[in-house]
Amino acid sequence: MDKPQHDTPVLLQTGFRIFFLGAAGYTVIAMLAWLAIYAMGVPVNLAMPPAVWHGHEMIFGFTMAVVAGFLLTAVINWTGLPTLSGRPLLVLFLLWLSGRMLAFVPWHFPLWPMTLCDTAFLLFLSVAVIRPITAVKQWKQSSVYSKLILVLLAGIVFYLALSKFYTDVEQKTLLFAVYIIISLIMTIGRRVMPFFIERGVGYPVTLTNNAVLDRASLILLTAFTIIDVFLKWPIVVSVISGLLVIVHILRLSGWYTPGIWKKPLLWVLFVGYIFIICGFFLKIFEPWNSQCGDSALHAFAAGGIGIFTLGMMARVSWGHTGRNIAEPPRILPLMFGFIISSAFIRVFMPLLDGSLYVVWIGLSQALWVSAFTLFVVTYYKVLTSPRPDGKRG
Repeated sequence: MDKPQHDTPVLLQTGFRIFFLGAAGYTVIAMLAWLAIYAMGVPVNLAMPPAVWHGHEMIFGFTMAVVAGFLLTAVINWTGLPTLSGRPLLVLFLLWLSGRMLAFVPWHFPLWPMTLCDTAFLLFLSVAVIRPITAVKQWKQSSVYSKLILVLLAGIVFYLALSKFYTDVEQKTLLFAVYIIISLIMTIGRRVMPFFIERGVGYPVTLTNNAVLDRASLILLTAFTIIDVFLKWPIVVSVISGLLVIVHILRLSGWYTPGIWKKPLLWVLFVGYIFIICGFFLKIFEPWNSQCGDSALHAFAAGGIGIFTLGMMARVSWGHTGRNIAEPPRILPLMFGFIISSAFIRVFMPLLDGSLYVVWIGLSQALWVSAFTLFVVTYYKVLTSPRPDGKRG
């Protein structure tokens, strides 16, 4: 039996504390390793090809740790029921951490320990999120937990493909996982961005979601994912991408109010969403310029996922530890500036000057590391210390 809540270590009281700290710390280590491998040419002997390793660790390592921290916290608000804390939360975290450590073993080591840890982590997380939701019969949350299940399935297929050296399948599962996470960000963004903006700009404003745009976004993104990952019909993907650009520009314009630019915790989410739109925009031109496809992928990953997750980590870590959300750390504009610059350079500079491709990648990697290092330095004490108001969580 778990200890009473008041005896539970602070770091294990709520999912966001240990997972946000772990995610930020790990992405600094993993990106420094990727910088050494790619930009500096350091030879490595990893369990998978370096580019595949980078994609896997950014998606199933870093991003899914952030997703775990966010959902284990959000489900409490949605359902009124507790999620993992204490020893069960520690077990979940150690499964994730073990997978990250095993990602660095040489290729001749058996693959099954990493496969087991990662699959167990995703399965345990899915159960931990689904149980309280189904207990209160909040079936509307199926749009969230269904995406967790799809990521779990993608992870299983990835390891099966890796064990058989099916490179094409490995790449497809990684791309599929990116699109599912983008879909999750859009689902969460639709719920929280109008809410955050209305309560955060400091003046009365009413923002609404449009049901037609919501349905169009769901249908188009589903078609986009299936066709781009499995069918490879580039012209059709180009057309759907153009429609998605229009849908999401209309959606984002409905959430816009000038006051967001005075609030870093608001404009960072806005900019992250803009990068997702940029990803769809670049996909329009992929049939005629393959580099646009690579830039689109990183607009989704480095831009949408990277910026949005850092913004949500900064907001949740501050607000859910009992601090005044209207007075966040002063370092945030610099931290967000680093991650936005990292994404901008990674996405657009190779298109503008491909001759310096490796330089742009290295600079982007360094800025990414700087952003998340600042998060760890700024939020370490916040995440490891009791709430100022004495409440748990």
